Amino acid sequence: MSRSRLAVLVSTIVVALGVLAGLGALWLNPARAAVGPMPGEALILPADARFVMGFDMKRFTASPFYARYATERGMEPEALRELEEKTGLNPARDVEQIVVAGTPGPGQVGLVLVTGRFDLYKLGRTLETEHKARGYNHAGATLYAFKEEGPDAVALAFLDETALLFGRRDRVEAATASRTKGETPLKKNAALLGLVEKVRPGSTFWMVGDQSLLASLPTSVPAPGASADGASVNLPALKSVTVTGDLDPQVSLAVTGEAADEAAARNLADVVRGFVALVSLQAQQKPELKQLASAVSVATEQNRVLVSARIPYEMIDALKGKAKAGTPDPVK
Repeated sequence: MSRSRLAVLVSTIVVALGVLAGLGALWLNPARAAVGPMPGEALILPADARFVMGFDMKRFTASPFYARYATERGMEPEALRELEEKTGLNPARDVEQIVVAGTPGPGQVGLVLVTGRFDLYKLGRTLETEHKARGYNHAGATLYAFKEEGPDAVALAFLDETALLFGRRDRVEAATASRTKGETPLKKNAALLGLVEKVRPGSTFWMVGDQSLLASLPTSVPAPGASADGASVNLPALKSVTVTGDLDPQVSLAVTGEAADEAAARNLADVVRGFVALVSLQAQQKPELKQLASAVSVATEQNRVLVSARIPYEMIDALKGKAKAGTPDPVK
């Protein structure tokens, strides 16, 4: 082989290795790796979030819950309902996962990451031709600002054909810029991310909140069976809370609260058991409540309180039937 041909071959191999290395860095970058049930793309969500919650839309739409109650009012998550109203996306067809990060409180809009398969051209044309939003470029991405002004202004970012970002405009722009720079702000919130890592992948929905989220919760509640001006029960402070749930073959809910120590965990577990027992006492007038109380279990594990519920759909239908039967007719 001539020297020139050898040089060309070596150059080709070097270029090929460089391309492979670049692709490997792009797709195998730890910043893109999933964290528990959360897709790696969600790491661009804000570091100051006090909660993170996820929703597996494919599992939800395939569940008996969706088949039974999807058309009933209030069954659709608020963030998803707002996104559907503004963009015309069909959640059951277009969306795979939803991740929301933010802070609780009136008027607060969490930053929403939506993954799935999106026709960006068609979606953009719909927004523009129906005059729902104004498109512009920001940090290398296409954003659409809706007509709201001031602190309530919201925007939608097209990250790529598989990911959209929706929420308050300033937050969307900041997260989009972080993505362009290769930054992962949510990684800075080690406490919250540590809770996400412990969530079992495959849950239909999940939520984690750290101590700052729980600081706004009440420190006491009325004692079981007490009147409005009666005794109250002090609630031990929680360091974190984790909620996971599934909807097939029944509604399954698991809540884990981390208390300061084992004594606080036992105290809180006793409070929860007291309320479950109160529900059982109502079973003479409402037999369906006896089944509901028996579906809930409470346990402790070191400094953690574990509450789980397994509710068959037949029980939900019975409770819904009682609620409808007790609704007075409107005044004519």
